[in-house]
Amino acid sequence: MNGNTFWAPPNIKTAYHRDSTKAKLFRWKGGRVTEISNDTSSIGSVYRAATVFTQYPDTHHLLAVEFDAETKNVYEEPGGWKVLSFKHIHGPGTQNTWRSSIALFGDAQQLAAPGSSQWMPQLVPKIYDYDPGQATTIPRSAGLVGNLPILFALPAFSAMPDMLSAVLTWHLRPNTWVPHGWVHGCEKHRGMIVTVYLDPANSKTSTNFLLDRLEAGEWGPFYQP
Repeated sequence: MNGNTFWAPPNIKTAYHRDSTKAKLFRWKGGRVTEISNDTSSIGSVYRAATVFTQYPDTHHLLAVEFDAETKNVYEEPGGWKVLSFKHIHGPGTQNTWRSSIALFGDAQQLAAPGSSQWMPQLVPKIYDYDPGQATTIPRSAGLVGNLPILFALPAFSAMPDMLSAVLTWHLRPNTWVPHGWVHGCEKHRGMIVTVYLDPANSKTSTNFLLDRLEAGEWGPFYQP
């Protein structure tokens, strides 16, 4: 259990036994996601990884660490499992426009501006929506950016595991989420490991430098408002 008395995943790597037959590998190239052979010998080095769990039905919050929990003990990580949070980034555009950056060390528990009906609550649970508090002016959303493995985990959680290929290949587009009508995949204590690799077949754009810029939102939001 975590500090809020909600369920939390194990803290030791030996507690995880991933079913390799269910692992899938996808390539994002030319604005399209395609499923490819699950052969890691054909891909490059790891850019970034994350392990993400739901805490459903205790709460709709998500817990994550920024590594593969099968390779490292979570108890060795300061703070252990972390609740998904956000950094609020001003702009672009008008004075009251804000972008939300998904992070594990963010300074806020809610979005910087009201979530889009295009992707909330299908991708981002409603519990993370903007809280106006005493605000007299509601900020305008400039979309969602941030940690790439978590941004990919969100659509994976949006449907049951057997729909993963369909979800990523049909509904994930550059800067855009296309909503679907399938049953939501937020099952009890469901978890996944998401790893983003550099792609030798896409070497001009699949670099640490360019992926850092993609996470920062320099080419616009990953999920537009």
